[in-house]
Amino acid sequence: MFQRISNPLRRAVHARLSGPAISTGDLGLLVAHGVSRSCSLNTVSKTPRKTHGSLQLLCPMSSSAVQHGAVRRRTKRIVNNLDPKHPESSDIIDLKGLMQPWVTFGPTGTKVDYISSTPSPQRSTGFLYYHSRPGLPAATGEIRFRVVDSGSASHSAADLFANGRDLLDHTGHRPWRIHMLQLYTRRTYGPIRQLLRSQGLIGATQECEIEQRVSAVQLNNVGLSTILDSISDTFVIQLPTTTLSLAFIHDECIVPAIRMAHILSWGDRPEAVEGSDAARWRAYQGAGLVRFELRKAGTNRVFRSAKEGEVVLVLRILELLDPPLGPDGVPFRLPEGGDLAQGKSPGRYWCMSLDRAQKLGIVTPSSLKILEELYLGDIATSAETTTTKSPSS
Repeated sequence: MFQRISNPLRRAVHARLSGPAISTGDLGLLVAHGVSRSCSLNTVSKTPRKTHGSLQLLCPMSSSAVQHGAVRRRTKRIVNNLDPKHPESSDIIDLKGLMQPWVTFGPTGTKVDYISSTPSPQRSTGFLYYHSRPGLPAATGEIRFRVVDSGSASHSAADLFANGRDLLDHTGHRPWRIHMLQLYTRRTYGPIRQLLRSQGLIGATQECEIEQRVSAVQLNNVGLSTILDSISDTFVIQLPTTTLSLAFIHDECIVPAIRMAHILSWGDRPEAVEGSDAARWRAYQGAGLVRFELRKAGTNRVFRSAKEGEVVLVLRILELLDPPLGPDGVPFRLPEGGDLAQGKSPGRYWCMSLDRAQKLGIVTPSSLKILEELYLGDIATSAETTTTKSPSS
């Protein structure tokens, strides 16, 4: 609290306000009379205001004001390279605990979101880089963040990158990313696109094709959905769920986020416990790694509304990602090779007819061919023995 200032001091300060700047000696005088040390000489008010009957001569310092004679400046985070094959130590940036940090890409900059209203994790020091896979359509690919041990000064940038790991999103199961569809639908990501072009990571022809494909559809808030670069990709969902929002990138077109699958769940029926007449279905609650497959409906009617021999689209659960412990203390166990996602009724698998899948844009001629070769062709791998693939690959 400010103390009442004596009349002689008040006259001295008034004289100084109309004359030269306040000297260090005057500052000592002000402090000696009880003025808070958290006040700045630069914030002296030239228009005296009364506060609780006393004259307010000084205002509190702002967080950006002068401290110890130096101005606090924004930390510079500069990225001049997004090529994972040629990392540079100068491109290591620290994002830990920050919400929408400003990053300069080449000559200009932009804010980088971890996730809306969520600061970056504490271990977020490393490289931003461009991740892509060959053979996929234009508009696939993404910017990722490789977390490294920056304390290993003796290691080269290439070693740090190779020994690092990709930053995960808020679920802890998927790599954090800025997808190419987001890069080309938000103006604020222009600096990142410009750096990708200048490094030759995206060619002029590819960029032209991306812009044409993106402009042909409405992609508002596409980053809120799961984007599949290929129909065969694995992805993560929460079980049970009543909505599944997916966007697809096909050879023919880009399909914006659509809501599919009314109810998806998975459960099992463990062995009956001692003293129990029958085992009960238990519903798993947590994240699961899944992928689309094709299956032929059999005679056991486990696929609702599917005729015998009809090929339908199904969703295979490859891995339970959260601790698979049931409410009864008995762990959930997927069969070897995984199991199919269930619908509303326990023991009845979710499926979609190919006609409906094509109408929604989930399946196109090119993606249908991919699925047929994987699950229906002569060289198709059995659904029970297919090797799982991490969404981070």
